[in-house]
Amino acid sequence: MEKQKTSKKALRHRIEDSIQEVLKSLELPEPDKKVKKVLHRNSKKLASLFSNVIRHDEKKKRKAARFMESATTGKLSKKTKKKSKARVADPVLQAEAV
Repeated sequence: MEKQKTSKKALRHRIEDSIQEVLKSLELPEPDKKVKKVLHRNSKKLASLFSNVIRHDEKKKRKAARFMESATTGKLSKKTKKKSKARVADPVLQAEAV
């Protein structure tokens, strides 16, 4: 699986540029300093949100790939082994208590 890393800075620049293009197409007056500041701040927030979404999606994909790999090879994770041992041990303890 290839690693694709998208930085927040690159996302912010893409978002900010696309917002400016859209505003130019609306034929509005030239933006002043306050407008540019708001655009920059909002693009920063959007970039942060998008980077989180991208990171979580990549994490889900990697987790699914590892699960499929372990399922095909028959290997169990440490957590799964512990859970299965605990489930096997519980009926034995219950039988001894009776």
